[in-house]
Amino acid sequence: MLRCGILAASFCLALQTTGPGLASHWDADGLSLLERGQVTEAERCFRKALEVNSQDVDAMNNLAVILRRRGEPDQAVELLRRGVKARPDDARLRNNLALALLAAGRLNEALVELKKARSELPRDPSVHRNLAILLSQAGSNDDAEKELRQSLGLDPRSAATHQELARLFAREARTREAEQEYLAALHLAPSPSLHYELGELYSNNRLLKLALEEFRAAVRLDPRNATYYQALGSALFRDGDLSAAEGELRHAVQLDPAAGEAHRDLGAILQEEGKLDEALQELRRAAELLPDDSRIHYMLAHILQKLGNKDDAAREMQLTHDLSQKVKNAELEKAFNNEGTKLLEEGNLNEATEKYRQALQLNPQDRKAQFNLALSLLLQNHLDEAIEEFHTFLQAVPDDPDALYYTGLALLGKDRVSEAVAILQKVVDLRPDDAHAHNDLGVALARLKEFKRAIIELQTATSLAPGNVAYGRNLACVEDGLRSCTLAP
Repeated sequence: MLRCGILAASFCLALQTTGPGLASHWDADGLSLLERGQVTEAERCFRKALEVNSQDVDAMNNLAVILRRRGEPDQAVELLRRGVKARPDDARLRNNLALALLAAGRLNEALVELKKARSELPRDPSVHRNLAILLSQAGSNDDAEKELRQSLGLDPRSAATHQELARLFAREARTREAEQEYLAALHLAPSPSLHYELGELYSNNRLLKLALEEFRAAVRLDPRNATYYQALGSALFRDGDLSAAEGELRHAVQLDPAAGEAHRDLGAILQEEGKLDEALQELRRAAELLPDDSRIHYMLAHILQKLGNKDDAAREMQLTHDLSQKVKNAELEKAFNNEGTKLLEEGNLNEATEKYRQALQLNPQDRKAQFNLALSLLLQNHLDEAIEEFHTFLQAVPDDPDALYYTGLALLGKDRVSEAVAILQKVVDLRPDDAHAHNDLGVALARLKEFKRAIIELQTATSLAPGNVAYGRNLACVEDGLRSCTLAP
């Protein structure tokens, strides 16, 4: 085995192997080091492999995995893109590329890669499970459920897949189904995280006795996890057992001094017990860790008032008011969004636009309002404003296919055809089955007189939507050299 250090250079010089053969030695050495947890040394080996052979796809993949786990997803994406280009049928590479894209905040691109991996490995249950996780994050819960059920059909004894299905059902408030999946997972592979999540399900549905059983099981299996003690202590507090709750919460903050919820609930218990100085200490620490929790500031205000510190009490009460107003603003923001969507569906575009602007005044980072405002402006043919709003949205979500598509349409409407082509090309890369996008890209390419590419895109559009007369007319028009006909995006 090679050693990635000072001795390695002289050792390598002695080797008769060169190029790809030497790179494979570095790869093997790196993998062995990685298995032993020596990540830095493993990274050095994979980089050496790429120095010897810049086309070493295995080294690209292994180095990318290290970079992603270290929090450098953009570099990982770059390496894996190179790897996929060299080995486009390697589903493992696509799977890792999807994980790197997800870590980089590029969910839609990650979905594209995992869908390709699924087509290459249709009987791999882990690919279906990973795709389901991404679909759920994208809000496509029905499709996510289908993928998870398909994964279970291929591997019915996968506790991880049962757990993901339980999480999906829990998010959708399908409590009974979630419980069944958690119990199935626990039957296959008992783990503290499963007991904890099932306990959270029970707790959120006010089934405290059942929740306590699960949290106690989680603590038994993993007695070093502060989160489990915090959950147990908080459930005991809600159940009225203050003494037992205090003990569990003290254990939680001992294991993890940064456990904000544990400090908060411990402070609340001490307040009820009349131990105001101790409660004040715990709640001040909780406020440092959870500065936006209005309950903490409210309790602090009351304790400070009782201790005679009226000025600090007034400041905490003002913070409570400000945070409560923030919550109310979030509710109002949501209401403006809902009203705007209703008006948009009814065709009241001016009023819808105003509602979205009101939502953005309350929260300039409201992505939903930003997108819908841009769409409303587009439908009113305010193209310059729409383009500006879509560009703002895309700065935060650069791979959103809908925003890219509508931006492309707006650019096409402003006769900024080259820009429209670049944007619409991204859309068809993200959504290869989108007939509208292929048609509009074909129209844009035809305007640039790139007729060969335009015909390919229009043929794709007509094959995806054979009943769409407009697409057929566009194809015929381009094939006829745009003589006596008009293209329709």
